[in-house]
Amino acid sequence: MDMTLQLAVARGTARGLINGSAAADYGDVICLRRFLLREGELGLATDLLVLVKTMTPAAAELSEYGPAA
Repeated sequence: MDMTLQLAVARGTARGLINGSAAADYGDVICLRRFLLREGELGLATDLLVLVKTMTPAAAELSEYGPAA
C-alpha cells in the first residue's frame, strides 16, 4: 500500500492529538478528521471525533467548520 507524505503526517498528527502529546484548535481537528475520512482512515477519524466532541469551539469556529458530526 502506497502512503503519501501528507497521509503519513496526518496519521502522526492525529495520534499525537489523541494521546495528548499535541494540541490543536477545533478547526484543525475537524479538517484533519475530514482528510482522514477521505483517505479511509476510519479508526483515527473516529478517535478524532471523540476528541473534538470534548472541545468547546467558539461561535466563529462553529460557523466556519460546523458542528462535530
